[in-house]
Amino acid sequence: MTRDDQARRLVEHLQVVLEEAQAVDKKTATTRANLSTQEVRVLRAVGRQDRCIMSAIADAICLSLSSCTGLIDRLVAKKLVKRDRSGDDRRVVEVELTEEGREAREASMEGPVEFARDLLKGLNDEEQRALVGLFSKIADRIGSEKRTA
Repeated sequence: MTRDDQARRLVEHLQVVLEEAQAVDKKTATTRANLSTQEVRVLRAVGRQDRCIMSAIADAICLSLSSCTGLIDRLVAKKLVKRDRSGDDRRVVEVELTEEGREAREASMEGPVEFARDLLKGLNDEEQRALVGLFSKIADRIGSEKRTA
């Protein structure tokens, strides 16, 4: 099987998994009553780091900086994030989760984590470690490519 054939199969399988994960996420996220899907995406993106600059958030959730600013404004009003100017460069705005924001992020992760737990049940311990290791390697590569772009 050629690399292109493998890539097509991978895309098809990833689409099935991602579509199901999104469906589960929409059904189970306890924060959905108070937060939009985009707001949850911001909480998750910021929560992966201690502090995050606005442009990195916009890149992570594939929105324009102006749209991201509106989302951050709403999350600040809900007391889920706080925003400060960087001490090094006053033009840079840094965002971090508040305690309430960390709790909302954790609540938003319950559905996806349960979904992943169910997926892993079908694999033995070695397969689970291999799968998580491969996705970690892929995520690291994506992250490094974004930083150098």
